[in-house]
This record gives sequence, structure tokens and C-alpha cells, in this order.
Amino acid sequence: MKNFSLALAALAFSTFYGCSEENFKQEQFVNLLNIEVGYEVTPKGYFFSDLGDWHGYGFNNSSVDSLVGGFRGPAFAGERKLKLQWLSDCFEKLTLAEVVDGKRTVIPYTKSPVNEYLPGMLKQRLTAGTLSVELREIAISDRSTMIEYKIINHGSQEREVAFSLGGALAYQDAVCSVVDKNSLHVSVADNKHHFVMSFPAGATMTSVSSKEYAMDLGSTKINPEKSVVFQTFTTYCPASDKETAVATHRKIQTDGAEDYLEQNKDRWEGYINSILDRDTPYLQSERNRKWAVKALMTLHTNWRSAAGDLKHAGVQPATGHFDAFWAWDSWEHAAALAIFNPELAKDQMRTMFDFQTPEGMIIDLVSLYAKDNNRACSKPPIAGWATYMVYQRTKDKDFIKEMLPKLLKYHEWRYKYRDHDGNGLCEYGGIAPKVYMGQWESGMDVAVKFHGVKMLKNAEGAYSFDQESIELNSYLCAEKFYLAYMLKEIGDNEQADRFIGEGKKLKKMIQENFFDKKTGYFYDRKLGTGELVKVIDISGWIPLFTKVATPEQAAAVKKNMLDPELFGTYFPFSSLNHKHPLYRPDKGYFRGQTWMNYTYFGIRGWKNYGFAEDADKYTRLLPDRLKGLADPGYPIRENWNSATGEAMTAKHFGWSSAFSILLLSEDADVFPYVPEF
Repeated sequence: MKNFSLALAALAFSTFYGCSEENFKQEQFVNLLNIEVGYEVTPKGYFFSDLGDWHGYGFNNSSVDSLVGGFRGPAFAGERKLKLQWLSDCFEKLTLAEVVDGKRTVIPYTKSPVNEYLPGMLKQRLTAGTLSVELREIAISDRSTMIEYKIINHGSQEREVAFSLGGALAYQDAVCSVVDKNSLHVSVADNKHHFVMSFPAGATMTSVSSKEYAMDLGSTKINPEKSVVFQTFTTYCPASDKETAVATHRKIQTDGAEDYLEQNKDRWEGYINSILDRDTPYLQSERNRKWAVKALMTLHTNWRSAAGDLKHAGVQPATGHFDAFWAWDSWEHAAALAIFNPELAKDQMRTMFDFQTPEGMIIDLVSLYAKDNNRACSKPPIAGWATYMVYQRTKDKDFIKEMLPKLLKYHEWRYKYRDHDGNGLCEYGGIAPKVYMGQWESGMDVAVKFHGVKMLKNAEGAYSFDQESIELNSYLCAEKFYLAYMLKEIGDNEQADRFIGEGKKLKKMIQENFFDKKTGYFYDRKLGTGELVKVIDISGWIPLFTKVATPEQAAAVKKNMLDPELFGTYFPFSSLNHKHPLYRPDKGYFRGQTWMNYTYFGIRGWKNYGFAEDADKYTRLLPDRLKGLADPGYPIRENWNSATGEAMTAKHFGWSSAFSILLLSEDADVFPYVPEF
């Protein structure tokens, strides 16, 4: 069965990669993220999801009595315009009743719920006098979840207790209907996405309407210190139909709760130990271990399985804010996923290449529905780097054999459609003469260095800036060496040697044409005149990340990065130098924000050139400078104010989480970061 196979694949790989002597447990990492609605750090609430499910659950504010009795949700996602929605504040609200002489009397909850978010699981403990209720929620496949209810009698007398579940739909475009005597169907978003919920055998539907239901689960006698346990199951199928959702739901092994829970434990502890069982100085700290696990949890909640027009799974940048798969986000995610979930890392690479154009371009983003894809531009070429990183983790030659033809086609596309004057130095661009397309393709959006650029026609549907990019050509240079390495791995030495020659030639061109000796920095370069665009920004240290700079150039760049007049103030990885008149660290994109990917590129660049002491110093300084990054309860953010460290923009952000894991764990790597020949 497809869903069960997916779970086993994740389990097998994570267990193989996790073999820590300490054997870290789920229970050691409680409430690293706050997903309770109403708290300042998550004012709209967030949710937990796993295994690529497009739905999940959260916690209600525990001070609101009317919401006590179960988890918040389910929450669900779908097409980009749908974003993250909540089907209900609590669609499975548990009510307990005392049964005496056949008469039922509701038993009130007497304490606020105790909510615990563990890696891979939500837990809640409710108290109703001498009764306690323990809830556990997990994903059991890429479409389905399970909630287990355990009611314990802590009193001294036998009690007969009746149970009922009920809930109302809060999402306005949701309609509830009956599937059978103990199952419900809910359609959402104009009947495009479908839920199916089932309750224990013997349960009876006492009422149902288009917006709410009530389910009687009967009663049972519970002896002192004994318990009763039952489960409910929910399936959500986006971009589907009711029949498919019902059929998918019926594949659930409703008598397999213990197996599902054991699989969840093994799989998640495999993930955790795959990261933490690494010989790096940073993972000796409990604070950093919790930061790494928080990053893992963030990536997995943003995991979405194949659905609709998506043929493979991947990780969205931030569910509810960025509800699609972007190209370079995907490749950055894959590099980190390879450490603890390599099968998902491979799928993350495939997802973007499934939509490669006949010309070879990888488009900006792909969505649940292909009509919502953005084909206006591409993204920075780091797919070769990501594939190399996945290969080094897995040594899966079949994977690089699969990817290489696509990577080669994409690499050649860049030179055919983004090199206006044919000199071997490329520019960013798009499919039309719209400047924003080139800005988007760069990933740096409104960066100051793009002020005044013009678009030039290269071919039909292909335009580029009148400005050659330092970071674009640096990425391409490194990619030539990544491609050469992987080609040699599969025995294609002739083509590998061609790329080695091209890489050496391009490296020399970059060193000679993009570096200014007077200021000691790399810059973009204007077509025709060769004039350098002297904006000292984040892109100038990419030649260190890609090992394109000479040692002398790398030392000069690093000096600028630590110069208190430029970057070296609060934290030396601002996207724009602090003395620039357009430095605006509290607003906009790339006007002075600190980004985790470019921070990683900078620190990794220092390591590439032997600046280990400063690389270590600023890796350790990260959680002190970027607020909320490693603090329990706070979401990992998209970027930070480089002057104050305040967290900014999207919450629960994918690449910030991915590079957190890479920064903390990859010192254990023994392979060359950029292959040398």
C-alpha cells in the first residue's frame, strides 16, 4: 500500500542514519514550538503535520473553557490562494458523562489542559475530577492521522462513563455529510478538497447537519486505576473527490493503533538521532540540540506529499505564507533533509525538475495546481550543489544518474538564454522584458544593486539584465565542478573533463572581472562597459562559498564582512552594508535584513578558506544574535533585523530551518565541499 510504504521508507532511512549512543528520545524535546492559538509568538496559531499530510492539528488557548476537550483543528492547506485554514476550533470535542441508573450527567473538566508538542506527536492531558483523559495525535500516512483517547479512573470506585464526540465547522466553505453510521465526509473550497473522519465501531450518529455533528460512543465501566482506549481517524485528500477520499480512508488499519504509534516513535527518534549523533562541537550544547530539533520539526510540518499536479513530495517554505514549492528553497531544503530524511530530499529535488521546460529551464515555483505555477523566471542555480550534497549523504548512484541529464540541460539552458553577449558570463532575467522577473530570478528581489537595470532580449521568451551577476556566475562555476564530480562517479570522464576545463576558465574570469582591488570586494558588472556596480551587499561573499575567489581575494572580502563600518556591527551578515543610504533593516527585502541562507554561505565560505576561528565564533553567536532562533516556543523566522536581531516576516520558515541544521551538524562531513581537480 502506497501510504504504508512511504512511512516504512522514511523509517528505514532515518533508522539507518540514526545510531546515537545516547539515543535521544521524543520526550526530551517538548514544546520547542508554540502552536497554541492566542499566544503572542503565534497570534493566529499554527499547527503540527507530518509524513507529507496536507492537514494537521494545534492547541486551543487553554484559558477558554468552551474549547476544552480536544485538539484545535484540523487545519488544512491546498492551492496557494487557500493558504492555511482551520476547519474547526475543535472538531472532535470529547464530552464525558456519569451513568447512574441509565441517566447521564455531564462530568466537567476541572483543570486547564496540559498541552505537549513532541517531535512527531501532539499530546494533551485533561482532568475531570478523578478521571483523566490522555490524547495523542500522530500522522499515520501521507493522507491520514489518528487521535487516540485514553480515559483513566483514578478514583477508588468503579464508574460507568459515557463518551461522546461533537464539533462544528468554522470554515465557511465547508459542508458536512454522512458516509455511514460512524463516518463523516466534509468537503471544502467548493468541493475541491475532501475530509473523511471515522469513529470507533459501535458509535452512533445522534445528529448531523451541514455544519455540525454529534456522535455517541456508548458507555463503559472503568475499575479503579483502569482505563479505556479508543481511536478516531481522519483523512484529507486535496485536489481530489469524495470517492477517492473515502477509498483512501478505508485503507487505514483501524486495529493497528499500537503499530502506528511504534512506527512514529522509531521514525522520529531516527530523525532526531540522525542529526544529533554527529561529531560537531555545536551539538554538545543542549540549547543547540533543541534548536536543531526545532528546525527538524519546522521542516516536517511544511512537508507536503504528491497531490494534484505535484508528482513528488517536498517542503513548502512556510505553510500559510508561502504555499507552493520554490526552486532554490527546495534545493536548500534538500541539502539539509539529506542528513535525516534522504528519501524526502530526493523527492524534493525531483519536484521542481518534474516541471522542467523543453528548453531546460526550471521555473520559479510549482503548486498543487499547475495553473498556479510561476513560469516567468527561474532561480539561482544551486541544484547541482544540492544534488551533490544528497549524493554525498546517500551514495545513491541511481539518483545522480536520474538527475544528471536534467541538471546538464538546466546548466546549458542558462548559457543559451541568459548570456546576452555570449561571453560566458551570465545575467539574471525572465521570459518578458519585465525587470521584476530578473529580480525574482536572482532570489534577491528588490536588492539595491538592481536599481536602474534594463532588460535585453536574448531570444523569443528570453530576456536578461544588462548586468552580469557575481553570485550567479559563482554558482555556475561551482556547479561545473559538481557536475564534473558526479559525471566521473558514473564513468563519464570525457564530459566531466569538459566541465573541469570550463570551470577553471570561468573561475579565472570571475577573479579578473568581478573583483575590485581597491575596495577588496566582488561586484556585479555592467554589460558592454565592464563597469563594476559598486554596491557592497550580500552577493559579494558568494565567491567564497563557491571557492571561486583567490585566497587573497577571500581574505579581503572577509575583512570587509567584519568591518564595523560595513557589515561588522551587531552581526556581520547583513544583506546590505550598514552605511549605504538605502539600508533599511526593519522593512523590505535585502535592504539590510539578515538571512540564514546567506549567513550560512558566508560562514561556509570562511571555512572553505581556512578562517575556522571566525566561522566557529559566529556560528556560536547565531542563537544569541538572532532572536527566537533557538528559544523554545518561538518560531524560526524568514529573516532578522540586522541592527537589532528582531525576527521578521514569515514564521516557521523552511530554509532558515534547513541551514540551522547544516550549520550545527555538517562539521562532521569528510567530503570536499567544492570538488577540486
